[in-house]
Amino acid sequence: MPVSDSTQVLLTRWTGRVRDAGGTSKAAREQWIKAQTPRRHVRTALESMTRGAVRCMYCDDSRGTDIDHFQPLENAPLRAFEWSNHLLACSYCNSNAKRSQYPVNADGVCLLVDPSAEDPADHLQLLLESGLYDPVDKSPRGEETIRVFGLNRPDLVKGRQDAFFRACSNMRDWHRLHQSADPLTDRLAQALLDSPFIDVVHAMTRLKPGAAAIVVGQATVPALDAWRAAHSLSFRVGQPRVCGGAADANCINGVVDGTVADDDHSYQGRAGGRSNDAPVITMQNYGLTWTDPTGTPRASAVAYDKPSAQDRKADLESVGCTSVEIVAVRPGELPEPRG
Repeated sequence: MPVSDSTQVLLTRWTGRVRDAGGTSKAAREQWIKAQTPRRHVRTALESMTRGAVRCMYCDDSRGTDIDHFQPLENAPLRAFEWSNHLLACSYCNSNAKRSQYPVNADGVCLLVDPSAEDPADHLQLLLESGLYDPVDKSPRGEETIRVFGLNRPDLVKGRQDAFFRACSNMRDWHRLHQSADPLTDRLAQALLDSPFIDVVHAMTRLKPGAAAIVVGQATVPALDAWRAAHSLSFRVGQPRVCGGAADANCINGVVDGTVADDDHSYQGRAGGRSNDAPVITMQNYGLTWTDPTGTPRASAVAYDKPSAQDRKADLESVGCTSVEIVAVRPGELPEPRG
């Protein structure tokens, strides 16, 4: 999701100020401190893309309080006001973990996974039971990303372990509601998708069938299979994801908010890509409206791909819901109940 034309004009103007002031890191920092209006525009745009309670795009645990320059001002002062160089981070990830680190290889290519332009799961995998991240096939970029962003610091590891336990329980509860087409099904799904460490849920959906029973337990496998069908994952180029969500998703690793969906997949994560020039796949989301057996108008609290919306419609009708309609919606939007 590119920023508005007016915001882009504003950012371009302030880039010019950095250049006119000498184009140095000192000039970039001084101009950034002065630029209250551009910072407000950037923060508003970034907050609109974060998950849940405006979570940090690196750890997906704490609240995102700081605007971080992915490539630090020391390395690229003229990118100080470049929209694609901004991410929302918590103060710990920004000031204690990443700071001004920006490792490159012998050819000068950055060794950090760019969560706004690639799928972190290509380089990072989450070990669900331990809560630790490992680099995929000893990927140097995976190793550096884990190190620089502190993805395996103790508080995050403990948080993922707890999140895994809760996710298994919540998924089983969701499955029971889903089977009975309970109106609370969508609300529980959204609560799970908005919870901290959504990378845990996405990592669960990536488990191979043979490993699922061993990792999540046989009792959770039916719920996980149903969850995959309703909330399967697809990656959108240009979609900001989360660092602590690497194994699938929303931080540098991959998590994103909102839902991006097409006829085969729906991506639950942080809404909206943020690259101005990255290729974007056009996708269509669907919601549902219906009247439950008590006569109360209802609407889905999450978006679906088309096959999943059709399945949900059949489930609702099977338990006596009437006027069930599938409604096309934009990414990040949901239908209103029709009374």
